[in-house]
Amino acid sequence: MSKDALEKLEDKYDQIVKLMPADKDFDSHDFILVLSQKHQRLYIEALYAFSDKNRPFHRVHMAIAKRLKKRVDLVTHIKDRRSNNIFGQKSLVAVWRKVK
Repeated sequence: MSKDALEKLEDKYDQIVKLMPADKDFDSHDFILVLSQKHQRLYIEALYAFSDKNRPFHRVHMAIAKRLKKRVDLVTHIKDRRSNNIFGQKSLVAVWRKVK
């Protein structure tokens, strides 16, 4: 594989940010939900890449958010808030605003 699964997902960030609401901020869980829905195969590849580690979902989601934070061309990190993860557990996540 010439690119790892996380890099392949990051290539889709521009597309996903465009799908996020323009009139309100969104958090990392919102972003990951749309990203994983639109690019299920790549998301599964990323999870599989971490399948030998503890908490592969957490690791992949953290990596996605860290990469998103570097994309200042797409989003601005506004604050952090508590949000339900895919397992229904509260966790602290970043809140983003689209760059105009």
